[in-house]
Amino acid sequence: MEETKKDFIQSAENTENSVDLEDVTQFIRQSRKNLVHISEDAMMASVELVEPEEGKEYTLEDVLALLHQNGVKCGIVQENIQQMLLEKRYYEEVEVAYGCLAEDGKNGHFIYHFNTHPRSAPKVMEDGSVDYRNLECFEGVSKDQLIAEYVPETEGTNGYDVKGRELTSKPGRPAPAIRGKHIYMSEDHMRFYSDVDGKIELEPDTGRIRISNVCNINGNVDASTGNIVFKGNVEIMGSVTSGFKVEATGSVVVNGIVEAATIRAGKDVLLRRGMTGNGKGFIVAGGNVEGRFFEQTNIECGGYVHANSIMNCYVDSRDEVVLSGNRGVLLAGRVRALRGVTAVNIGNLAQVPTYIKVGLEPKMRQRFEELRKEMDFLLRDLEKIASTQEALSKVVAADDKKAMVEEKKLLLMRTKITKTTELERLKEESRDLEEQIQAGKHAAVTVDQWAYAGCSVTINGATNNVKEDVRNVIFTLRKGNVIMSYKE
Repeated sequence: MEETKKDFIQSAENTENSVDLEDVTQFIRQSRKNLVHISEDAMMASVELVEPEEGKEYTLEDVLALLHQNGVKCGIVQENIQQMLLEKRYYEEVEVAYGCLAEDGKNGHFIYHFNTHPRSAPKVMEDGSVDYRNLECFEGVSKDQLIAEYVPETEGTNGYDVKGRELTSKPGRPAPAIRGKHIYMSEDHMRFYSDVDGKIELEPDTGRIRISNVCNINGNVDASTGNIVFKGNVEIMGSVTSGFKVEATGSVVVNGIVEAATIRAGKDVLLRRGMTGNGKGFIVAGGNVEGRFFEQTNIECGGYVHANSIMNCYVDSRDEVVLSGNRGVLLAGRVRALRGVTAVNIGNLAQVPTYIKVGLEPKMRQRFEELRKEMDFLLRDLEKIASTQEALSKVVAADDKKAMVEEKKLLLMRTKITKTTELERLKEESRDLEEQIQAGKHAAVTVDQWAYAGCSVTINGATNNVKEDVRNVIFTLRKGNVIMSYKE
């Protein structure tokens, strides 16, 4: 614009007439045009107006015509135009039209009417006792109970840009159908119900709902029932008497007393009362073990152990051992827990030997190093096999040698598969050990009241034998030694 103005003035100076500023202004007005600007994505348009000639004004229809001439057909906001004209906003871009983005449809999904992440948690009562009666170790379901509702997918809403072109939306996708046994649906296929009484759980990775019957024993496990072996969960309303066994791939719940019996569970074991094993009772669980008390019992579990008292037992937990409630006592026997032990009291005034081990066993680290060496050997062997295979693939054998070459190739392939399988097994064991090592690094023994003389605390192989009764302490490992300090 400045160049145009200078050119005009310079041209005028070359004439005999003097420069007329009004003529300059008029020239400038005529040299500029009303402009329409459209964004690259055509989702916004603006107008830039030049000042009209003296005595004239733009109308709404003028601006609308200008927009249409420049291809702006949709999303025009007339209020913005009227405000611009009212305020006489010239030589300034004013946004006057907007596109509308397409809104994709929502995917179909299910609303579940059951707890998809159940977890049992014992409650400490006001009197210090622990309530094990109301624990639910799995989510129960009743016949004809509504378990899920389907929310259908939506189509979505198309959009447009300021040029009037349609922006297509994507329709929502239907959710995969609910899969699983013992499920039936309503006529409109929108509601899903359980066909049996039992246990229900949701597999978060696959969305599959599992409803399984629970093996309910209304009385005791004894000579009238024989041993119980069940693929699922078992609930026993009575007791488990000496000499019998209960095996389940799921969880086991016993409402009565467990004597010198054997309980094996793929998941949790919950004893609403307790167990008097007489040195012959065994509990082996893939998950957690909970009960009011355990006496002369052997316990091995992949999760935690929780009780009000553990007396003269052999316990091995890959998580932690917690003694809570009005007694919270750990007395005699040997208890090993990877992550640590928390108790109200350990030992007693009679100084009965009580052995507690937490953290890592030295053999765990040793095995971890052995695994690393074994994996290195296998990797080197696999590299040699790969190199030999590559060399054989380049061999051009005579007719009488082809069979021998093919036999060597087959043998190498079999060896490779065997060693690869073994390597994967070692890797899995190594990952498991590494997780245990990490979990056991910060293991500790915490005592809320008394740690009596006669107790022995071992952390990651280092031992501290308690020489005198101490109160409210925590045992930790520092620089290779087990240190006892008072809790804050």
